[in-house]
Amino acid sequence: MAGNYRFEMDQKDINRFLNTTVGSFIQDRLIDKKQRKLHKEQCAERLAAEDGCSDKDTEVQYSEQAVLANLDWGMDALEEAINTSNMETKLARLDYAEKMLQVCAMLNSHQKTAGVPNFYLSAWAHLNLSYLWKLRNNISNSVLHVLEMFIIDPFFSRIDFAPELWKSLFLPHMSSIIGWYSEARHRLMMEVIPDSSDLSFTVDFDQFFNESLVYSVRPDQAEKMQKLEQLYGESLDDNTRLYAKYYKDCINYDSTTCKKVIPMVPIAEPPMTPLHEVSRKIPDYVKFGPILPKSAGFSAILKDKEDPKEACRLNQTSVPLGKVDSPAKESQVSEDASDYEQDDSFADSHKLVSPMSMRIKEDLGCWPKLQQSKESSRDHSPTVFSPLDSPKTPSPKVSSSKQNLQMKREPASILRLLSRHIMTDSSISASLPASPPLPNDTSSWSTDLDSEVIVARRSCMKKVNRRQNMNFANGNSQLFENSYVNEMDEGSQSNMSFPLSEKSTQRTRPPKDFVCPITSQIFSDPVTLETGQTYERKAIQEWIKRGNTTCPITRQPLSAVALPKTNYVLKRLITSWKEQHPDIAQEFSYSETPRNSSSISPSYGIPEISPPSKSYDEYVNNLNSRRFNRATVSTSPTSVISQATLETVINDLKPHIECLCNSEDLKECETAVLTIAKTWKDSNAESAIHCCLSTPTIVNGFVEILSASLNREVIRTSIYILSELISAEGSVGETLTSVDSDFDCLASLLKNGLSEAAVLIYQLRPSFAQLLAHEFISSLVQIISNKHENKSDLQLIMEPKEAAIALLEEILMGGDENCKYINAMGVISANGIPALIKCMDRVEGRHSIVSVLLCCIKADRSCRNVIATRIDLPLVLELFHGGNDGLRGICVEFLSEIVQLNRRTICNKVLQRIKEEGAFSTMHAFLVYLQMAPMEQQLLIATLLLQLDLLVEPRKMSIYREEAIEALIEGLRRKDFLNFQIMASDALISLSGRLTSSGKSYNEELLLKIAGFDQPYNTVMKEEKLILHETESKETMEEDEKAAKSWEKRVAFVLCNHEKGSIFKVLEECLKSDSLEMAKSCLVLSTWLVHMLSRLPETGVRNAARKSLLDQFINVLLSSRNLEEKILATLALKSFIKDQGALEELGVYAKGIYKVLRKLKRNSVVVTDILKALMNLPSVNAMELWSCSEVVELGSCTNGEVLCLLHLNGRVLSSHADGTIKVWDAGKRVLRFIQEVREHTKAVTCLYVSSSGDKLYSGSLDKTIRVWTVKQEEIYCVQVHDVKEPVYHLIADPNVACFSSQGSGIKVYNWSGVPKHINFNKYVKCLAMSDNTLYCGCSGYSIQEVDLCKHTSSSFYSGAKKLLGKQTIYSLHIQGGLLFAGGSSVDGTAGKVFSISTKGVTGSLSTGFDIQCIAVSNDFLFTGTKCGTIEVWLKERVTRIAAIKMGGGGHTRITSLVLDANGDMLFAGSSDGKIQAWALE
Repeated sequence: MAGNYRFEMDQKDINRFLNTTVGSFIQDRLIDKKQRKLHKEQCAERLAAEDGCSDKDTEVQYSEQAVLANLDWGMDALEEAINTSNMETKLARLDYAEKMLQVCAMLNSHQKTAGVPNFYLSAWAHLNLSYLWKLRNNISNSVLHVLEMFIIDPFFSRIDFAPELWKSLFLPHMSSIIGWYSEARHRLMMEVIPDSSDLSFTVDFDQFFNESLVYSVRPDQAEKMQKLEQLYGESLDDNTRLYAKYYKDCINYDSTTCKKVIPMVPIAEPPMTPLHEVSRKIPDYVKFGPILPKSAGFSAILKDKEDPKEACRLNQTSVPLGKVDSPAKESQVSEDASDYEQDDSFADSHKLVSPMSMRIKEDLGCWPKLQQSKESSRDHSPTVFSPLDSPKTPSPKVSSSKQNLQMKREPASILRLLSRHIMTDSSISASLPASPPLPNDTSSWSTDLDSEVIVARRSCMKKVNRRQNMNFANGNSQLFENSYVNEMDEGSQSNMSFPLSEKSTQRTRPPKDFVCPITSQIFSDPVTLETGQTYERKAIQEWIKRGNTTCPITRQPLSAVALPKTNYVLKRLITSWKEQHPDIAQEFSYSETPRNSSSISPSYGIPEISPPSKSYDEYVNNLNSRRFNRATVSTSPTSVISQATLETVINDLKPHIECLCNSEDLKECETAVLTIAKTWKDSNAESAIHCCLSTPTIVNGFVEILSASLNREVIRTSIYILSELISAEGSVGETLTSVDSDFDCLASLLKNGLSEAAVLIYQLRPSFAQLLAHEFISSLVQIISNKHENKSDLQLIMEPKEAAIALLEEILMGGDENCKYINAMGVISANGIPALIKCMDRVEGRHSIVSVLLCCIKADRSCRNVIATRIDLPLVLELFHGGNDGLRGICVEFLSEIVQLNRRTICNKVLQRIKEEGAFSTMHAFLVYLQMAPMEQQLLIATLLLQLDLLVEPRKMSIYREEAIEALIEGLRRKDFLNFQIMASDALISLSGRLTSSGKSYNEELLLKIAGFDQPYNTVMKEEKLILHETESKETMEEDEKAAKSWEKRVAFVLCNHEKGSIFKVLEECLKSDSLEMAKSCLVLSTWLVHMLSRLPETGVRNAARKSLLDQFINVLLSSRNLEEKILATLALKSFIKDQGALEELGVYAKGIYKVLRKLKRNSVVVTDILKALMNLPSVNAMELWSCSEVVELGSCTNGEVLCLLHLNGRVLSSHADGTIKVWDAGKRVLRFIQEVREHTKAVTCLYVSSSGDKLYSGSLDKTIRVWTVKQEEIYCVQVHDVKEPVYHLIADPNVACFSSQGSGIKVYNWSGVPKHINFNKYVKCLAMSDNTLYCGCSGYSIQEVDLCKHTSSSFYSGAKKLLGKQTIYSLHIQGGLLFAGGSSVDGTAGKVFSISTKGVTGSLSTGFDIQCIAVSNDFLFTGTKCGTIEVWLKERVTRIAAIKMGGGGHTRITSLVLDANGDMLFAGSSDGKIQAWALE
């Protein structure tokens, strides 16, 4: 059906129609405040009814309460936005409402929340979102949300949410379905009604129904009618959803850009083709929605979905027939209408049941019985509805027969927040029993059977209560248990009887609105708080006196401590009700004292929010309470043991007790212990026997048995008796602890492997010092590790494993940090972690296990990998969902720790398990907890929630992601809480995923490594052993690195793009913090985000980053004294230079930062790029930036002219005309003479060093080439090669040497034999080599290119021929793919810059001086001339910016230039034998 479409319709008209219709509907709703309030109360009544008619006493989980709380808060915020006139407040409330409503809008429609179908909550949320977008003047989004409401839940949308809108948008398209339904119904009715062949097709058959006709309906006819009604309802819902999707496609379709098929209008086809056309007029009896009172809830729908047959069996009440002309009229039907069958599904729409089918089903449900009792019904005939009776006016007899025979059970679960929060006085009064209560599901079960069931359930519940173990995690468990026990004790007599029976049962419980939720008693002095909840005044006063500042049920904060005045309206209603029901009122009246001595609910049973781990006092006190209750019950008049029998038992015990205390025969004493235990067990721990055994003398007798006996059964029995005595009376424990030897005895038993001793030690409440002194850790771990526990008929008050876990927690949580560390390491060394993980399936003590594991992680971070991979995460999540606030905090901290793994792939798997496993929506529960969590927990839960959200690509908006990021950024804003700010910054840094095995982020070290400063990174890698383990393959590490980079990009993307880069503005303020630690942390975070921006696609946030952070990075660069901080700032600035706007802004500070950057060149490789970018800015005057200062000038006149200079590893080597080579130390900017060698007999014309830096080559006029070994302080000649010709210029490596001599061309010498001559008829004046290509500067201002592999030459550049003078290339230098050539000045140009790849000229050196030598740095060119001047050029722009004059006058010729490795020092040699050095700044 979904794919059946007609021809294309005019989309503009459709959109205009939708905007007009929906806009008008929403505008009416926004104007009419009373209608909105009434609609909200009606929907809330349906939710409340679901609580009231629940068949199961199931506890509503924390996450389920939170879902409804979000919906409630969202609607409240929306209402505030509607009512306020302040635009800023309106926008803020709308934003908050959107976040809250989106939570419910995104619920899984196939599931339920607290028994309520999610599709109902989601549709309701979409309806409110449509109001929201209307307030934002975005009618298009408003229409989309309305259509989404009809798509998700067409059934309730047309009967609850917007019936009038459904009539306008969808009813005109349903004519074929209505026609089919009319015809099919007509055929069925004709089969039932005799002589109906002549009836009109549109006749209303309701007027023909009477009692005899109902009895004559066959079951097969009723089944056909039921199927017809079901099919009719499904058709309406399916086609409603179909047309809603079509409308949605029309809105989203854009003919100019969309490539999808044009949406076509669908055809609403009925399930079968009608035999003939029907009238266009819709008959009056055709219904578009069932009679569904708001108080009916969803129980019938969900029940029919789960078990249709059972629903049909239970649905046996009858309703009168009536006419309902439209859905609007249907909503006005009296709430006396009965339940109906309904099918609830997202894929398959709900069943729709009309009143006709309901009546047939109800009557036929009892049809067999009616047939059997047809004769007897003449004497007592049931009341029959008249065809003219209105649904709202049943006859008196009918009213009497329709009395509610079923007591409305009070649910044991917490009523959801929504239904309580929006309840007003009017709703309270509406729920009073003045009007007949709505009938619930009825049954033909007999009263006797119900009584048996109730007795059995009550007995079962008492047994469960006696075996109830303590639950440390759930602070509300006591409240739930009490409410359940009270309910079961009061009984629940069945009133499900035959529909026409006159039996009735009086109400046995007061209305729930009259009962205080704390005391479970009828209100005496009711007060209604600001949260909408009503409590007994004395009960809520005690709640506040305990230090609580929140509402006990909603947990909303209370702004005022003073209580309001008495709710007199409610009090008067209660008084009136008490007069009508005096017996029930007396039973449930408020009393200062408990109604019975066995009550276990202290102080009205208010559950306090306890810490995650209960203390010994709380635990033992609870045990005592339970034991005393048992004793009280046992000594009641109905006790099994009478007083006379009890005295006999005690008299029989006296000899055994005397033997235990006085006998010196160990065997007799052991026999006495076993006899006492058997008698104790047979008497069900009778209190009189307990009192008899509790004396100090007898207790000491049992202790002596513990120390003397070797029989393990006797020892266990003694421990059992002592445990029972302690649990009932604390003085017994004081007797045991009064002597240190007694505790030492128990400690010895525990260490010797007696696990039961742990229970007794736990009950004695030892101090932390006592536990620590006896070194229990290994023994406790052994008990926890035991797979098979000793089975015994004597059941201890708790299992030894539980006691061992609790004791272990007490040991690890006590003492200072050092003590905690030592104890936790003791657990780890005893291999306690695997044993604890295996015990996680135990509900008792699970919270203690998590606490212990958390302590172990903090002591040894490396153990988190074992815990993360082995622990059953759903159990931890279950603990989170069911625990109190303190326990949730521990769970969140634990989960946050186990995802701090150094392997990204493993970490993602753990996160995936947290996200997908568990019975509830983990992300939603985390989101709700984030909104309510204390400040110290918000960062952890936000970080965890964000990581769960980022498991998928962040392509769409996510409420989880937005809320998590907002919480983290909000943490950075809290200037008043410095530690919290630092924690927020560290949490954001850790999100990058770059973590060591200890969970510490090494993001800073990685950023420094990227900037070229490797030392910190290498140190971390060495300490953490993260390089590459032998057990891990290279492929595994590569896969993990790939996953880490992908994760890093996701995190950076969502952080940078949150609210258009709002994080950068916050970081700007944080970088100004007075705290050095905070400023440093934010600097790392800011640098990482800015660096990642250069790797992310442009989304418009780079400008925000530049405006907020550029000035701060420059400030750090200029003011910080920390080298690492300066390098981080340079890395961030490097990311900005790609942005022309940022580069221009950076140019303003060029003069101030230039010198700082030059000093950082040796530590950071990115500085060079920044300097180059600054120098090439048109707005920057390079002459102002560059400067130099003369450092040293040395004279070597005795050695003659300096022919060549070379810089190597902080040393300068110079060659001279007299054949000497000198070595100078230039490490501290002062040339210090080291060595002078004179191996050559004539001038050393050239020096060349190999690429490895360990070999030095020298060429001389003495026709030799010498090879030198370079040591730390000296050079040594190792080889001498006679080449038969003087060497003027030399380039060499271990394979070959190339040199020029007196003739043309060059010589290639392979270190043996005769040099090979490559002649190209040019005299070579200089050489340069790149790979296997040699470049020769020649006469005639040309450059020749020689292939050393093929020994061939070619012309690289041919200079222009001039008639006058000789033009020659004197110097060549290769760097960065460029060839720099200098020589004779021709037409004002003495040098050129060539691209080696293209051989094209990229720049010219315009000067009138001949260039004799060239030195090139990353930023500058230095050219030496014949007149003693060194010209300085900007490398990129080839622009002359400065000149340096060498000492010695204008007749000094510069023969050689060389730079140090960093380009900070320039050395020059001259023709007069001087060496001069300058420091470049």
